[in-house]
Amino acid sequence: MLKYHFLVLIFFCSIYSVFAQENWMMKGYVKGMTTMQTIGDDGEIAIENLIHNRFDINWYISDNFTFTAGLRNRIIIGNNVTLIPGYADYVSRDFGYLDLSWVWADNTSWIGLSQLDRFMLDYTAGNFQITLGRQRINWGQTFVWNPNDLFNTYSYFDFDYEEKPGSDALRLQYYLGESSKLELSTSLNSESELTSVLLYRFNTRGYDIQFLGGMYTQTDYILGGGFSGSIAGGGFSGEFTYFHPMEDDNEGGKATATIHYDYTFKSSLNLQFETLYNGFGAENFESGIADIIFLDLSPKNLFPTRLAFFGSGAYDVSPLFRVMLAGMYGPEGSFLYVGPTLTYSISNSMELAGIGQYYSMDEVEDSDGNALVNTGTAIFVRFKWSF
Repeated sequence: MLKYHFLVLIFFCSIYSVFAQENWMMKGYVKGMTTMQTIGDDGEIAIENLIHNRFDINWYISDNFTFTAGLRNRIIIGNNVTLIPGYADYVSRDFGYLDLSWVWADNTSWIGLSQLDRFMLDYTAGNFQITLGRQRINWGQTFVWNPNDLFNTYSYFDFDYEEKPGSDALRLQYYLGESSKLELSTSLNSESELTSVLLYRFNTRGYDIQFLGGMYTQTDYILGGGFSGSIAGGGFSGEFTYFHPMEDDNEGGKATATIHYDYTFKSSLNLQFETLYNGFGAENFESGIADIIFLDLSPKNLFPTRLAFFGSGAYDVSPLFRVMLAGMYGPEGSFLYVGPTLTYSISNSMELAGIGQYYSMDEVEDSDGNALVNTGTAIFVRFKWSF
Protein backbone atom coordinates (compact mmCIF):
# COMPACT_ATOMS: atom_id res chain seq x y z
CA MET A 1 0.00 0.00 0.00
CA LEU A 2 2.89 2.37 0.76
CA LYS A 3 4.29 1.76 -2.72
CA TYR A 4 0.91 2.57 -4.24
CA HIS A 5 0.65 5.93 -2.49
CA PHE A 6 4.24 6.79 -3.41
CA LEU A 7 3.74 6.03 -7.10
CA VAL A 8 0.45 7.92 -7.21
CA LEU A 9 2.21 10.92 -5.67
CA ILE A 10 4.93 10.78 -8.33
CA PHE A 11 2.34 10.48 -11.07
CA PHE A 12 0.21 13.44 -10.00
CA CYS A 13 3.30 15.59 -9.47
CA SER A 14 4.24 14.73 -13.04
CA ILE A 15 0.78 15.68 -14.30
CA TYR A 16 1.09 19.06 -12.59
CA SER A 17 4.47 19.60 -14.21
CA VAL A 18 3.07 18.81 -17.66
CA PHE A 19 0.95 21.92 -17.54
CA ALA A 20 3.62 23.99 -15.84
CA GLN A 21 6.57 23.40 -18.17
CA GLU A 22 7.08 23.33 -21.91
CA ASN A 23 9.63 20.50 -21.81
CA TRP A 24 6.97 17.95 -20.79
CA MET A 25 4.59 16.08 -23.07
CA MET A 26 1.66 13.87 -22.11
CA LYS A 27 -0.64 11.68 -24.17
CA GLY A 28 -2.95 8.78 -23.46
CA TYR A 29 -6.38 7.28 -23.88
CA VAL A 30 -9.50 6.03 -22.15
CA LYS A 31 -11.25 2.86 -23.31
CA GLY A 32 -14.47 1.21 -22.36
CA MET A 33 -14.89 -2.41 -23.42
CA THR A 34 -17.60 -5.02 -22.83
CA THR A 35 -16.76 -8.71 -23.29
CA MET A 36 -19.30 -11.53 -23.72
CA GLN A 37 -17.65 -14.92 -23.54
CA THR A 38 -18.65 -18.59 -23.60
CA ILE A 39 -16.29 -21.43 -22.68
CA GLY A 40 -17.19 -24.99 -23.66
CA ASP A 41 -20.51 -26.31 -24.89
CA ASP A 42 -22.72 -25.44 -21.92
CA GLY A 43 -23.72 -22.09 -23.45
CA GLU A 44 -23.21 -20.13 -20.22
CA ILE A 45 -22.21 -16.52 -20.98
CA ALA A 46 -19.68 -14.62 -18.88
CA ILE A 47 -19.83 -10.82 -19.12
CA GLU A 48 -16.96 -8.53 -18.23
CA ASN A 49 -16.70 -4.74 -18.41
CA LEU A 50 -13.33 -3.03 -18.60
CA ILE A 51 -12.37 0.62 -18.16
CA HIS A 52 -8.83 1.01 -19.44
CA ASN A 53 -6.88 4.26 -19.05
CA ARG A 54 -3.30 5.09 -20.00
CA PHE A 55 -0.95 8.04 -19.50
CA ASP A 56 2.39 8.37 -21.31
CA ILE A 57 4.68 11.14 -20.11
CA ASN A 58 7.96 12.35 -21.62
CA TRP A 59 10.16 14.82 -19.76
CA TYR A 60 12.89 16.34 -21.93
CA ILE A 61 15.31 17.18 -19.13
CA SER A 62 18.05 18.44 -21.45
CA ASP A 63 19.46 17.85 -24.92
CA ASN A 64 20.98 14.60 -23.64
CA PHE A 65 18.51 13.29 -21.04
CA THR A 66 14.88 12.17 -21.44
CA PHE A 67 12.67 10.59 -18.78
CA THR A 68 9.70 8.47 -19.89
CA ALA A 69 6.88 6.97 -17.82
CA GLY A 70 3.81 4.98 -18.87
CA LEU A 71 1.02 4.31 -16.38
CA ARG A 72 -1.71 1.77 -17.18
CA ASN A 73 -4.91 1.76 -15.08
CA ARG A 74 -7.74 -0.78 -15.32
CA ILE A 75 -11.07 -1.37 -13.61
CA ILE A 76 -12.52 -4.83 -14.32
CA ILE A 77 -16.13 -5.68 -13.47
CA GLY A 78 -17.83 -9.00 -14.15
CA ASN A 79 -18.20 -12.75 -13.82
CA ASN A 80 -14.50 -13.64 -13.92
CA VAL A 81 -13.80 -11.52 -10.85
CA THR A 82 -16.52 -13.35 -8.96
CA LEU A 83 -15.94 -16.90 -10.19
CA ILE A 84 -12.17 -17.24 -10.63
CA PRO A 85 -10.19 -17.48 -7.35
CA GLY A 86 -7.19 -15.15 -7.30
CA TYR A 87 -8.27 -13.37 -10.48
CA ALA A 88 -6.83 -10.04 -9.27
CA ASP A 89 -3.43 -11.65 -8.66
CA TYR A 90 -3.49 -13.23 -12.13
CA VAL A 91 -4.26 -10.09 -14.12
CA SER A 92 -1.82 -7.97 -12.06
CA ARG A 93 1.22 -10.24 -12.54
CA ASP A 94 4.45 -8.34 -13.16
CA PHE A 95 7.33 -10.27 -14.76
CA GLY A 96 9.93 -7.52 -14.26
CA TYR A 97 12.63 -7.50 -11.59
CA LEU A 98 10.77 -4.65 -9.87
CA ASP A 99 7.11 -5.26 -9.11
CA LEU A 100 5.56 -2.09 -10.56
CA SER A 101 1.99 -3.45 -10.58
CA TRP A 102 -0.48 -3.18 -7.76
CA VAL A 103 -4.13 -3.92 -7.02
CA TRP A 104 -5.75 -0.96 -5.29
CA ALA A 105 -9.29 -2.40 -5.12
CA ASP A 106 -10.23 -6.07 -4.78
CA ASN A 107 -13.94 -6.65 -4.29
CA THR A 108 -16.23 -9.59 -4.91
CA SER A 109 -17.46 -8.28 -8.29
CA TRP A 110 -14.82 -5.77 -9.42
CA ILE A 111 -11.13 -5.01 -9.14
CA GLY A 112 -8.92 -1.97 -9.79
CA LEU A 113 -5.27 -2.24 -10.73
CA SER A 114 -2.42 -0.14 -12.10
CA GLN A 115 0.99 -0.78 -13.64
CA LEU A 116 4.02 1.29 -14.56
CA ASP A 117 5.05 -0.54 -17.74
CA ARG A 118 7.43 2.25 -18.81
CA PHE A 119 9.73 3.98 -16.35
CA MET A 120 13.11 4.81 -17.86
CA LEU A 121 15.88 7.37 -18.22
CA ASP A 122 17.51 7.80 -21.62
CA TYR A 123 20.90 9.42 -22.28
CA THR A 124 22.17 10.25 -25.78
CA ALA A 125 25.58 11.65 -26.73
CA GLY A 126 26.57 11.60 -30.39
CA ASN A 127 26.20 8.06 -31.71
CA PHE A 128 25.92 6.54 -28.23
CA GLN A 129 22.64 5.93 -26.37
CA ILE A 130 22.00 4.46 -22.90
CA THR A 131 18.54 3.56 -21.59
CA LEU A 132 17.97 2.33 -18.03
CA GLY A 133 14.69 1.20 -16.47
CA ARG A 134 11.36 -0.38 -17.41
CA GLN A 135 11.34 -0.26 -21.22
CA ARG A 136 10.32 -2.16 -24.32
CA ILE A 137 13.17 -3.70 -26.34
CA ASN A 138 11.58 -4.61 -29.65
CA TRP A 139 13.78 -6.79 -31.85
CA GLY A 140 10.91 -8.61 -33.56
CA GLN A 141 10.67 -8.51 -37.37
CA THR A 142 7.50 -10.54 -37.93
CA PHE A 143 3.93 -9.86 -36.81
CA VAL A 144 2.41 -12.66 -34.71
CA TRP A 145 5.30 -14.69 -33.26
CA ASN A 146 8.74 -13.20 -32.55
CA PRO A 147 11.64 -15.58 -31.74
CA ASN A 148 13.98 -12.54 -31.59
CA ASP A 149 11.77 -10.75 -29.03
CA LEU A 150 13.84 -12.06 -26.12
CA PHE A 151 12.89 -9.40 -23.57
CA ASN A 152 9.20 -8.58 -24.13
CA THR A 153 7.22 -11.54 -25.45
CA TYR A 154 3.55 -10.71 -26.06
CA SER A 155 0.36 -12.48 -27.09
CA TYR A 156 -1.40 -11.80 -30.39
CA PHE A 157 -4.70 -12.50 -28.62
CA ASP A 158 -4.14 -9.61 -26.16
CA PHE A 159 -5.25 -7.03 -28.74
CA ASP A 160 -6.23 -4.40 -26.14
CA TYR A 161 -2.61 -3.87 -25.03
CA GLU A 162 -1.12 -2.09 -28.05
CA GLU A 163 1.95 -0.81 -26.22
CA LYS A 164 2.99 -4.34 -25.19
CA PRO A 165 4.91 -5.14 -21.99
CA GLY A 166 8.29 -3.76 -20.93
CA SER A 167 11.24 -5.26 -19.06
CA ASP A 168 13.67 -3.96 -16.44
CA ALA A 169 16.81 -3.55 -18.47
CA LEU A 170 19.98 -1.65 -19.30
CA ARG A 171 20.27 -0.98 -23.03
CA LEU A 172 23.47 0.26 -24.70
CA GLN A 173 23.28 1.28 -28.38
CA TYR A 174 26.02 2.55 -30.66
CA TYR A 175 24.97 3.75 -34.13
CA LEU A 176 27.58 2.89 -36.75
CA GLY A 177 25.68 4.68 -39.51
CA GLU A 178 22.19 5.63 -40.66
CA SER A 179 21.07 1.98 -40.86
CA SER A 180 23.51 0.00 -38.73
CA LYS A 181 24.18 -0.30 -35.02
CA LEU A 182 25.57 -2.43 -32.22
CA GLU A 183 23.40 -3.04 -29.18
CA LEU A 184 23.93 -4.76 -25.85
CA SER A 185 20.82 -5.27 -23.74
CA THR A 186 20.70 -6.85 -20.29
CA SER A 187 17.60 -7.47 -18.18
CA LEU A 188 16.49 -9.11 -14.94
CA ASN A 189 13.09 -10.78 -14.58
CA SER A 190 10.93 -11.40 -11.52
CA GLU A 191 12.91 -14.57 -10.75
CA SER A 192 16.19 -12.58 -10.75
CA GLU A 193 17.24 -14.42 -13.91
CA LEU A 194 19.65 -12.54 -16.17
CA THR A 195 19.24 -12.21 -19.94
CA SER A 196 22.07 -10.50 -21.82
CA VAL A 197 22.25 -10.35 -25.62
CA LEU A 198 24.44 -8.58 -28.17
CA LEU A 199 22.78 -7.53 -31.44
CA TYR A 200 24.28 -6.27 -34.71
CA ARG A 201 21.91 -4.73 -37.26
CA PHE A 202 22.70 -3.42 -40.75
CA ASN A 203 21.11 -2.81 -44.15
CA THR A 204 22.17 -4.31 -47.46
CA ARG A 205 20.40 -4.47 -50.83
CA GLY A 206 17.18 -3.13 -49.37
CA TYR A 207 17.05 -5.58 -46.45
CA ASP A 208 17.45 -4.87 -42.75
CA ILE A 209 19.40 -7.78 -41.30
CA GLN A 210 20.27 -8.56 -37.70
CA PHE A 211 22.34 -11.15 -35.87
CA LEU A 212 22.26 -11.75 -32.14
CA GLY A 213 23.86 -13.93 -29.53
CA GLY A 214 24.11 -14.20 -25.77
CA MET A 215 22.43 -15.76 -22.76
CA TYR A 216 18.74 -16.22 -21.99
CA THR A 217 17.57 -16.32 -18.32
CA GLN A 218 20.84 -17.98 -17.27
CA THR A 219 19.52 -21.25 -18.71
CA ASP A 220 20.40 -21.13 -22.43
CA TYR A 221 23.05 -19.86 -24.80
CA ILE A 222 21.35 -18.32 -27.82
CA LEU A 223 22.16 -17.51 -31.42
CA GLY A 224 19.68 -15.92 -33.78
CA GLY A 225 18.92 -13.52 -36.53
CA GLY A 226 16.22 -11.81 -38.51
CA PHE A 227 15.53 -9.86 -41.67
CA SER A 228 12.93 -7.59 -43.22
CA GLY A 229 12.61 -6.35 -46.79
CA SER A 230 10.31 -6.81 -49.76
CA ILE A 231 9.55 -9.29 -52.53
CA ALA A 232 7.20 -8.61 -55.45
CA GLY A 233 5.99 -5.39 -53.86
CA GLY A 234 5.10 -7.01 -50.55
CA GLY A 235 6.79 -7.06 -47.15
CA PHE A 236 8.92 -10.13 -46.46
CA SER A 237 10.47 -10.85 -43.07
CA GLY A 238 11.66 -13.66 -40.84
CA GLU A 239 13.33 -14.57 -37.56
CA PHE A 240 15.01 -17.52 -35.91
CA THR A 241 16.58 -18.18 -32.52
CA TYR A 242 18.50 -21.27 -31.41
CA PHE A 243 18.53 -22.13 -27.69
CA HIS A 244 21.23 -24.41 -26.30
CA PRO A 245 21.02 -25.46 -22.62
CA MET A 246 23.85 -24.15 -20.45
CA GLU A 247 23.65 -27.39 -18.50
CA ASP A 248 23.78 -30.70 -20.35
CA ASP A 249 20.47 -32.48 -20.78
CA ASN A 250 19.19 -35.28 -22.96
CA GLU A 251 17.19 -33.05 -25.29
CA GLY A 252 19.94 -30.75 -26.58
CA GLY A 253 19.36 -27.47 -28.39
CA LYS A 254 16.13 -26.37 -30.04
CA ALA A 255 15.20 -23.62 -32.48
CA THR A 256 12.18 -21.44 -33.18
CA ALA A 257 11.62 -19.68 -36.51
CA THR A 258 9.00 -17.60 -38.34
CA ILE A 259 8.42 -16.38 -41.91
CA HIS A 260 6.03 -13.52 -42.74
CA TYR A 261 4.69 -12.00 -45.95
CA ASP A 262 2.18 -9.20 -46.45
CA TYR A 263 0.87 -7.41 -49.53
CA THR A 264 -1.38 -4.37 -49.97
CA PHE A 265 -3.37 -3.97 -53.19
CA LYS A 266 -4.33 -0.63 -54.75
CA SER A 267 -7.87 -1.22 -53.50
CA SER A 268 -6.49 -1.03 -49.90
CA LEU A 269 -6.93 -4.80 -49.37
CA ASN A 270 -4.08 -6.01 -47.15
CA LEU A 271 -3.20 -9.70 -46.85
CA GLN A 272 -0.81 -11.19 -44.28
CA PHE A 273 0.57 -14.70 -43.91
CA GLU A 274 2.88 -16.10 -41.25
CA THR A 275 4.25 -19.52 -40.34
CA LEU A 276 5.81 -20.64 -37.07
CA TYR A 277 8.12 -23.57 -36.42
CA ASN A 278 8.38 -24.14 -32.68
CA GLY A 279 11.04 -26.61 -31.57
CA PHE A 280 9.62 -26.51 -28.04
CA GLY A 281 6.05 -27.30 -29.13
CA ALA A 282 4.19 -30.53 -28.47
CA GLU A 283 3.97 -33.06 -31.29
CA ASN A 284 0.75 -34.37 -29.76
CA PHE A 285 -1.09 -31.55 -28.00
CA GLU A 286 -3.04 -33.02 -25.08
CA SER A 287 -4.14 -29.92 -23.14
CA GLY A 288 -7.34 -27.90 -23.31
CA ILE A 289 -8.07 -24.66 -25.09
CA ALA A 290 -7.19 -22.60 -22.00
CA ASP A 291 -3.52 -23.59 -22.32
CA ILE A 292 -3.42 -21.72 -25.62
CA ILE A 293 -5.50 -18.68 -24.70
CA PHE A 294 -3.81 -18.13 -21.30
CA LEU A 295 -0.34 -19.36 -22.26
CA ASP A 296 2.54 -17.96 -20.18
CA LEU A 297 4.55 -16.69 -23.11
CA SER A 298 8.32 -16.64 -23.51
CA PRO A 299 10.67 -16.89 -26.51
CA LYS A 300 10.82 -20.62 -25.74
CA ASN A 301 7.05 -20.86 -25.39
CA LEU A 302 5.51 -18.84 -28.24
CA PHE A 303 2.81 -21.42 -28.94
CA PRO A 304 1.95 -24.86 -27.55
CA THR A 305 2.10 -26.70 -30.90
CA ARG A 306 5.08 -27.57 -33.11
CA LEU A 307 3.69 -25.81 -36.19
CA ALA A 308 1.28 -22.90 -36.55
CA PHE A 309 -0.07 -20.88 -39.47
CA PHE A 310 -1.61 -17.41 -39.52
CA GLY A 311 -3.45 -15.44 -42.18
CA SER A 312 -5.45 -12.22 -42.26
CA GLY A 313 -7.16 -9.90 -44.67
CA ALA A 314 -8.11 -6.26 -44.03
CA TYR A 315 -10.04 -3.86 -46.24
CA ASP A 316 -10.97 -0.19 -45.94
CA VAL A 317 -14.66 -0.04 -46.87
CA SER A 318 -14.35 3.74 -46.52
CA PRO A 319 -11.75 6.11 -45.06
CA LEU A 320 -13.49 5.68 -41.70
CA PHE A 321 -14.59 2.02 -41.74
CA ARG A 322 -12.20 -0.94 -41.79
CA VAL A 323 -12.98 -4.67 -41.73
CA MET A 324 -10.54 -7.48 -40.98
CA LEU A 325 -10.66 -11.26 -40.73
CA ALA A 326 -7.80 -13.22 -39.14
CA GLY A 327 -7.28 -16.95 -38.70
CA MET A 328 -4.79 -19.27 -37.05
CA TYR A 329 -4.28 -23.04 -37.29
CA GLY A 330 -2.11 -25.48 -35.35
CA PRO A 331 -2.03 -29.03 -36.83
CA GLU A 332 -1.17 -30.71 -33.51
CA GLY A 333 -4.55 -30.86 -31.79
CA SER A 334 -6.29 -29.25 -34.79
CA PHE A 335 -6.31 -25.86 -33.06
CA LEU A 336 -8.39 -23.30 -34.96
CA TYR A 337 -8.81 -19.57 -34.31
CA VAL A 338 -11.04 -17.16 -36.26
CA GLY A 339 -11.12 -13.45 -35.42
CA PRO A 340 -13.20 -10.84 -37.29
CA THR A 341 -12.76 -7.13 -36.48
CA LEU A 342 -14.82 -4.08 -37.43
CA THR A 343 -13.35 -0.63 -36.76
CA TYR A 344 -15.06 2.75 -37.24
CA SER A 345 -13.28 6.09 -36.72
CA ILE A 346 -15.79 8.50 -35.20
CA SER A 347 -13.23 11.32 -35.25
CA ASN A 348 -9.47 11.82 -35.12
CA SER A 349 -9.54 10.96 -31.42
CA MET A 350 -12.47 8.52 -31.07
CA GLU A 351 -12.86 4.97 -32.37
CA LEU A 352 -15.49 2.25 -32.07
CA ALA A 353 -14.57 -1.40 -32.64
CA GLY A 354 -16.22 -4.80 -32.56
CA ILE A 355 -13.93 -7.85 -32.23
CA GLY A 356 -14.85 -11.52 -32.35
CA GLN A 357 -12.80 -14.54 -31.29
CA TYR A 358 -13.61 -18.20 -31.86
CA TYR A 359 -11.40 -21.08 -30.70
CA SER A 360 -11.72 -24.83 -31.15
CA MET A 361 -9.55 -27.94 -31.05
CA ASP A 362 -9.78 -31.71 -30.78
CA GLU A 363 -11.49 -33.21 -27.76
CA VAL A 364 -8.94 -34.16 -25.09
CA GLU A 365 -9.07 -35.56 -21.56
CA ASP A 366 -7.00 -35.01 -18.44
CA SER A 367 -5.17 -37.77 -16.58
CA ASP A 368 -8.40 -38.72 -14.77
CA GLY A 369 -10.38 -39.12 -17.98
CA ASN A 370 -12.31 -35.87 -17.62
CA ALA A 371 -13.00 -33.95 -20.81
CA LEU A 372 -11.15 -30.64 -21.06
CA VAL A 373 -12.70 -27.50 -22.54
CA ASN A 374 -11.98 -27.46 -26.28
CA THR A 375 -14.06 -24.53 -27.60
CA GLY A 376 -14.52 -20.87 -26.76
CA THR A 377 -16.20 -17.79 -28.19
CA ALA A 378 -15.85 -14.13 -27.27
CA ILE A 379 -17.30 -10.86 -28.55
CA PHE A 380 -15.75 -7.50 -27.61
CA VAL A 381 -17.27 -4.05 -28.10
CA ARG A 382 -14.77 -1.25 -27.46
CA PHE A 383 -14.88 2.54 -27.47
CA LYS A 384 -11.57 4.44 -27.39
CA TRP A 385 -10.87 8.13 -26.84
CA SER A 386 -7.29 9.30 -27.33
CA PHE A 387 -5.85 12.55 -26.03
